[in-house]
Amino acid sequence: MTASISIRLPVAPAAVERDFLNLGHYQPAERRLTVNSRYLELDGEPWLPVMGEFHYSRYPAGEWETELRKMRAGGVSIVASYVFWNHHEPERGSFDWRGDRDLRRFVQLAAKAGLYVYLRPGPWVHAESRYGGFPDWLIGIGELRCNAPAYLAEVTRFYGQIGAQVHDLMWQDGGPVIGVQLENEYDRTGPGCGAEHIAELKRIAIESGLRVPLYTVTGWPTLDIPPRDVVPVSGAYPDGFWQGSAEPLPPSGVFVFNTERAIGEMGNVGGTPAEGRVDKTHYPFFLAEAGGGMHTSYHRRVAVTADDLAATTLVQIGSGATLYGYYMYHGGTNPAGPRRYNETQDTGYPNDVAVMGYDFRAPLGQYGQTRQSYGRLRCLHLFLQAFGAELAPMDAVLAEGANIDAAAREPLRVAARGVGEQGFVFINNHVRHHPLPDFRDVAIKVATASGERSFPVVDVPSGAYAIWPLGARIGAVVLRTATVQPLTRWQDGAHTTWVAFIHPDITPTLSFERDSLRELDAGGAEVERDGTLLRVRPAADSKIITLRLVDAAGTRHTVLLLSRDYAERASRVRFRGRERLAISEYALYQNGEDLVAIAPAAEGADVVFHPADDLVGEPLSGGFVRVRAALPENAPLQASVPFEVLHDQPQAPAVRLGPHIPWRTGPVPLAPDDAEFEQATRVRLDVPAEWAQLGGRLLAEIDYIGEAARLYADGVLVDDNFSDGEPWYVGLDRFIRDGRWPTLELRIVAARPDLPVFREAAARARLAEATHLGCLRDVRLSAWREAYLASAI
Repeated sequence: MTASISIRLPVAPAAVERDFLNLGHYQPAERRLTVNSRYLELDGEPWLPVMGEFHYSRYPAGEWETELRKMRAGGVSIVASYVFWNHHEPERGSFDWRGDRDLRRFVQLAAKAGLYVYLRPGPWVHAESRYGGFPDWLIGIGELRCNAPAYLAEVTRFYGQIGAQVHDLMWQDGGPVIGVQLENEYDRTGPGCGAEHIAELKRIAIESGLRVPLYTVTGWPTLDIPPRDVVPVSGAYPDGFWQGSAEPLPPSGVFVFNTERAIGEMGNVGGTPAEGRVDKTHYPFFLAEAGGGMHTSYHRRVAVTADDLAATTLVQIGSGATLYGYYMYHGGTNPAGPRRYNETQDTGYPNDVAVMGYDFRAPLGQYGQTRQSYGRLRCLHLFLQAFGAELAPMDAVLAEGANIDAAAREPLRVAARGVGEQGFVFINNHVRHHPLPDFRDVAIKVATASGERSFPVVDVPSGAYAIWPLGARIGAVVLRTATVQPLTRWQDGAHTTWVAFIHPDITPTLSFERDSLRELDAGGAEVERDGTLLRVRPAADSKIITLRLVDAAGTRHTVLLLSRDYAERASRVRFRGRERLAISEYALYQNGEDLVAIAPAAEGADVVFHPADDLVGEPLSGGFVRVRAALPENAPLQASVPFEVLHDQPQAPAVRLGPHIPWRTGPVPLAPDDAEFEQATRVRLDVPAEWAQLGGRLLAEIDYIGEAARLYADGVLVDDNFSDGEPWYVGLDRFIRDGRWPTLELRIVAARPDLPVFREAAARARLAEATHLGCLRDVRLSAWREAYLASAI
């Protein structure tokens, strides 16, 4: 299938409304954060940040600092967190802000890591928590989530406690807390509800000391909000664990470029249909719940991919987003307590989710492990950090003849953000579970203020998605078009380093305006003169190519072209006083002047730097140097864990159905209960005693066949999992006590291939091949350690 695409950029920037929103108050003396109808402004400059959700009370406090630094290294600028009322006041009048619930320390560590903080204090938060985060004792006081006096009195106490915890850490105090989201998924309307209730929550928040420049609400399922006092935020999930279907969902609108700002279906527990559109005249396109992954419910075992997540992100940015917030960016574990904190059908909510596990298949998982999505999404985050100031004011426009029907298979999905003769073209040919056709000989033409600009004709295969620059400036050099994706850029004096990557299935070409270039060293790439253009065609399978440019003013610049694989390993760091690109196979984060690599102890940890003329290491081509951060350790730090089957139960329990939720076509199965786990297959893990002395993360990869599994340490439930056909990862080091292993026991409820639940195709195939439906196959354990780079150079 061929495609000829035309787009027209706006000649001038769209008007910005600055006098509608009653926000932007509570500023410090030296800095300023404001919001207008289009975007945020930080210290007078447009700002397009990435926000990532990480629930402090679902993660050990002793690990917060490392995880926050890993988020920062992933390109996140703002960490958001719910404040769970039931985690802090399980019994009325007895608040707990200690240990893993120490909100103040979490905020302080976020600031130390270089992150801003966005608080989401509910009071109702959902988050797949018991009663949506409400304490059990609150349920019986009367009407909730409205202006009922008894309820507001309790909310005032709760908000007051939060305000005391973050006292002097607000933006106006020079602290990191820049925003507050009021309520969540709020669907009530009418007197004392809707806009009246949101306005009252804001008043209480301000009186409690939660004074910030930004106040938001979720824009779903209704838009009954105080219009000048909050910004409605959006969401975009590529799938939904809350859906009732046991089959793949229809094509999702999150994969379609759309500037209409319609509210999508976001899984609110009441099932209230989304309605209306966010008014683009007054409100910017902010997202607070874009899928960083997807939770697993018992009835729907969703396993989103890095492509699902990255394509969603790219489409929302291409549709005009100016704040991109993920839910979740980091997984976690529900805290232990007097009662369980998970959402269940037995408590009147629509889903059974795991008792303890809240991994969410996030870029940083339940135990801090990185997934492919961490690097894939970081490619987009680095782009937003480097180019966001010019991208934020740019309008989003759709290609001529664009079809916003999510099920449409043609034309090729293309949008642009730009103004005048500069901008970015966004392409998406990926839809989860519904492959789109290959498009051959794609010709994209963009009408600009300086005339038509044509990109080189390329093939865009099924599953591809990309961002292409238009009219990019590299010093005085003009890169008219390119079919490579911008990654980052930085200045060192007058010298610009501009970095992009090559899509593995799209032919790369960079078209420079000849009169803007005085010299070009193409690093071995093919160069062709074409009228007023100089076309550079690097080999599509190149790992790293360095182009050296001298612009018309005589200033030298560097263009680095990476493979996508290398780009996904790349970080922007400031090391030894200079901005650099750092490429590492494993997570790499900054700690003061040091760099820290987190790698398997059985493997070496290498980092490749550019520029590197002042570093000692193995010289590579193109001005790169490889530095070894750590050597492999000799100890056996990867092994299979011996285990003993204590009780074998290959028979699955009977199917039990939950209540029929009106907005579903029928009931869905209930998760196995405690009694069924008592009858399940039981396996004792015999982890070698010496591993308890190693320190660092000890990550177990558990391969089992079954519907669900639980892990117990000395008889106490510490983690659980609903089988989605992929390995279950558990950080066993969390359970070491006084240098010794507890008794670790797995209980596995046997699978029923005919159970009416959604499984990915690979999970169904795996189950069909199994000869035993309730068994442990293998447990692989690996030791991970941190290697500090400053002392290694």
